[in-house]
Amino acid sequence: METVLRGRDGRELIIGPNQPFTPIGERLNPTNKPRLQRAYDSGDWGFVRREAVRQVKAGAAVIDVNTGDPSHEIEARKMRDAVRAVQEAVDVPISIDSYTVDALVAGLEAVQGRPLINSVPFEREYMDELFPAIKAHDAVLIGMCTKGGAAMPQTAEERVANARALIAEAARHGIPPADILVDPVCLPIGANDIYGPGLLGAIRTLRREDDLNMSIGLSNLSFGLPYRRVLNAAGLLSAIACGLTAAIVDMTHREIRHAVLAANLLRGKDEYSGAWISNYRAEEAADAAKKGKAAEAE
Repeated sequence: METVLRGRDGRELIIGPNQPFTPIGERLNPTNKPRLQRAYDSGDWGFVRREAVRQVKAGAAVIDVNTGDPSHEIEARKMRDAVRAVQEAVDVPISIDSYTVDALVAGLEAVQGRPLINSVPFEREYMDELFPAIKAHDAVLIGMCTKGGAAMPQTAEERVANARALIAEAARHGIPPADILVDPVCLPIGANDIYGPGLLGAIRTLRREDDLNMSIGLSNLSFGLPYRRVLNAAGLLSAIACGLTAAIVDMTHREIRHAVLAANLLRGKDEYSGAWISNYRAEEAADAAKKGKAAEAE
């Protein structure tokens, strides 16, 4: 199965098991980022644009935009302005990220191309309100394997059952499986030994039996543990091997970037190792420049 997104210029990004892995840049989320929060509050869209460009240069294929604000009206305004600012700077597809329907609709009205909506919980009233807007704007959604009022799924079986129920509910609104990235819910593996096997088992089943495209929020995996970047990179490689086709990640972290590039190379999705070698040369040049500046400062 293939899922198609488009950037502002109409260029298609195809997500699927026979395509290169799709990294979704996570850095435009103000949680624990006071500098970004100030930029959103003050309308410093130059800072936002620079962050978007930085992520695309690092390899992000989609840019996630989250403007979280306790006021729904203010969040909607920020989302509209942020989406426009990001699309002035980069031409990759946009992921509009909020739980607030007003903010999501504001982003849909502002965006050019075919975006992602991140992320939709399995709550029927919420879905009944949001899905018509998603359908009207021809957007793709990330749907979570959670059920409103229920505990987070822990086992692979729970995740798979919820994913299939989500797909059925979306079909009721005229949204086909190809327009959905299922989020099998990445939980902190340090909290419970079954969270890792449950996640990977669900990805494996949903790939083999349901042919679904999937995305996870990778940073949740290592919450509360040391060596987070190394653990996230290892987890990402394991998930890709099981069939994961996209993830919300920070591609400016070398460990994550290397994992994505290595996965593409090992899966035959990097012709003549071009992307791997280009990244190596870029990192070598950047390191040499840093050393040169440090030497000048001595």
